[in-house]
Formats: sequence, structure tokens, C-alpha cells
Amino acid sequence: MKLLHKNSLSGIAQLGLTATLTFFSIPIFIRMLGAEAYGAFSIVTLAGNLNIFANLGLNTALLKFLSVQGKSKESDYDIAVTLGLLLLIMVPLTILALVFQASILQGMLGLSDELYAQVVTMYRCVVAANLVILLGQTFTTILDSQQRMYLTNFYQLIYSVLYWGGLITVVSLGYGLNEVGMVILGTGIIWFGLVAVAAWRMWGSLQLGGLVAETSRIARKQLAFGSNVYAAGLLTMLFEPMTKVLVSRLIGVTEVGYLEIAYKIRSQLWALVNKVTYPLFPRIARETDRAQLSRIISSYQTGMLLLMIPLLLFISLTMRDIIAIWLPTANPVVAMATLCISATFIINSLSIPPYYFLASRHHVGKTVWVQFTNVSVSLLVGLLTYRTLGVYGFVLGNSAAILSSLFLCLYYQRRYLEQWQLDMSQLRSLLVVVVPIGILAVLASLWLSDVWLRLGVVSTLIALGYLLFLRRSYKTLQALSV
Repeated sequence: MKLLHKNSLSGIAQLGLTATLTFFSIPIFIRMLGAEAYGAFSIVTLAGNLNIFANLGLNTALLKFLSVQGKSKESDYDIAVTLGLLLLIMVPLTILALVFQASILQGMLGLSDELYAQVVTMYRCVVAANLVILLGQTFTTILDSQQRMYLTNFYQLIYSVLYWGGLITVVSLGYGLNEVGMVILGTGIIWFGLVAVAAWRMWGSLQLGGLVAETSRIARKQLAFGSNVYAAGLLTMLFEPMTKVLVSRLIGVTEVGYLEIAYKIRSQLWALVNKVTYPLFPRIARETDRAQLSRIISSYQTGMLLLMIPLLLFISLTMRDIIAIWLPTANPVVAMATLCISATFIINSLSIPPYYFLASRHHVGKTVWVQFTNVSVSLLVGLLTYRTLGVYGFVLGNSAAILSSLFLCLYYQRRYLEQWQLDMSQLRSLLVVVVPIGILAVLASLWLSDVWLRLGVVSTLIALGYLLFLRRSYKTLQALSV
């Protein structure tokens, strides 16, 4: 239990620093590079992720097998075969991504000749860095399977400091996007070395005697499980990139930059939830008792709801002011896109525990339907509405897609676990406190004209209301711990 909390809290700490560096860097990037160049930066980092589309879900499959098998010869085989398959698949694809760089950046993503000349070196560095990072994820999977997420988070913290600190430094010194790419590649190589050494020290040497005879069986086992994970992961990867590509082609590169800011903020909020819940995956994978699984998942969902309601109230009332203070020259699209996308992603956090359940069982194929729903709804709504709503049509599509996939996950939870054990008394207790505090906060946001005073009063009211709820319900909340 202490280890589970340690893993979650270390993830929150790492994310906090990463978020700070991310938000500090965006105004610098926009000021030093310009809105169009920042949009090009977003597109190039997107294009650099193309090789990740072919990872076949192998690292997720490896986490599942190592969590169940523990340190064993079978697990050693799994690690070796995973690395071999990744190299066999990813190296040729990385070469192809470099050979066809002009077709990808100009033909597919629509960059002009001028922008292409500015980003070509950055693109090469990003593609190479993604290959290094993807291979390094095998070593973080080894650490995660041993419930050592706090080590993974520590090395991710080092990566974030080097990554964002390096980017801020080179941009502030007046360098361009190509130098940014060099920082990205160098940071990835350093991180790879750190996690590889840590995994070797934690796991020990691999016992690979007899591997040649078992390679075919191990590969089939991993690909059979990983193919479903990969299909779901591929669809997940398409969600944000697809939106950026469509906006770039149908509306403009500058609008991609606006959406990128919204996605950055959403990513930090979403990552916070993932950091808290990710240590659940190995535990869910090992648990065989259905009633206990239902209790674990429902307890976390209750806790998420208790955190979610005040957070949603806070961002709904303060997001516009926060954006205005943070980026005074920001387009109104940024504030609206950030609010809609972030709010729906926070609500979607309820789907994470049941999604882990599906991904760690023979129901893994259902995750494909969840992500297919996500992508198809986003695509359909965006294409149907962008002519009248512009970029807001794609924002609406993103929000509708996220909520659709949430409902599907909750349906699968009800279908396969049969029980729903949310603590409704705690939710009612929270609402008794939050509703009157929320009314006061809404009135304050309407009546106060000074942005700093408005932000301070609303934040204080919501924080005091939540602290009052925690004081009333502390003992009962302890009982929700799993």
C-alpha cells in the first residue's frame, strides 16, 4: 500500500515540475519564434511520432506478462524478444520516415518551402529521438512491473528538466528550430542510458539459455496480446494528430498552434490522473477475484469523483483569467478550446481503471472499440461542423469523442464486473458543501472586475469548501483506500 502511494505521489511531483516548465516555455516559444513557427514546431513533433504508430503494443504486453510472471526465465525471454521485435520493426520504419521526410512534411502536413527549410534538421532529430525513447520504454516497463514507478518518475523528471530547460535555453539565446531538435535528441539519449542502467540493476542479468528455440513461441504470445493493445494505441495516437492535420489542411497552421496550447494544458491535467492511477495496472493485472477487482476500481472512481467536482468548478470559473494572465496576447480560441478539452478529459478519468481491466484481460479487444469510438466521433463531428464553427468544430468533436468513449468504458465495467460500488454518501456530502460554495464563486466571478482579485477570491472559496468537506469526511475517505 505504501509503495502504491509512493509511486503515485512521485508521479505527481514529477508532473508538477514538468507542467511548470511546459507552461513557462510556451510564452517564450511564441514570443521568440512567432505563432506560425510554433505551429510548425507542433506539426514536426507530431510527424516525428510516426514511428511510434508501429510499436505493436509490445511494451504494454510486456508489462502485463512481467506483472503476472514476476522474475523468471519466461520473463527474461519476454524482455529479450520485445527488444528484438522493436528493433526489427522500428529501425526500418525510422529509415523510411527519414527518406520520405519531404513527402511527410510538405505533402502530408502541408508545410511551405520556407517552413520546411526551417524544420528539416529538427524533424530528423525528433524521429531519431522517438526511436531511442521507444526502446527505452522497455526498460521503464521492467521497473514498472516491479512496482518501481517512483524510479521511472525520477528519471522522467530528469528528462523533463533537460528537455524543457534545454529548449528554453536555446530559444532564449536566439537559436531556431533545428537547434531545438538537437536538444530533443540529446535529451532522449541521456534518458535512455539512465533507465537502461536502472533496469539492469533492478532486474539483474537476463538468463537467455534456450531462447532461440523459444523465440517463435514468445513472439506469437506477445503479438497475440499486443496486437489488440496496438490497435487501441494506434487509434489513441490518431486522436490528437488527426485533429492537428485536419486543422492544418482545412483551416491553417496558426490555428494548430492555438490548439497545441490547449492540448498542452489538457495533457498536464490528464497526465496527473495517469500518474495517480498507473500503479493500479500491475495490481489489476494480478488480481483474479472479481469482487476485489470491482472494489479496487470503484474505490478509485469514487476518489476521482471527489477530486474532479471541485477541479471542474475551478477551471470553469478561472480558465479564461488564467489564460489571460499567462498569455495576454492569446487568441480567444485558446481559452475556449482549453476549457472544453480539459474539462472533458478530466471527466474521462473515470474510464481509466476499467480500461486497465480490459487491457489486462482477454477483454483487451474491447479497448479497440473504445478508441475507435473516440476517433470516429471526433472525425465525424469535426468534419460536419468546421465549415460553420471553424476550429471550434474540431474542439466540439474532441469533447464529444471523449465523452462517448467514457460511456463505453463504464458500460464494459458494468457488463464484466457486474457491481458498481461508488460511495454515493460521500458524493452527496461533497455536493452539500460544493453547491453553496460554487454559487458564491460564480457570483464573485460575475461581480468582481479585477482579474487578479476575481481569480484569488474564486480560488480561495473553492479551496476552503473542499477543505471543509475533507475535514468532515476524513475517516470515511480513509476507508476508500485500496
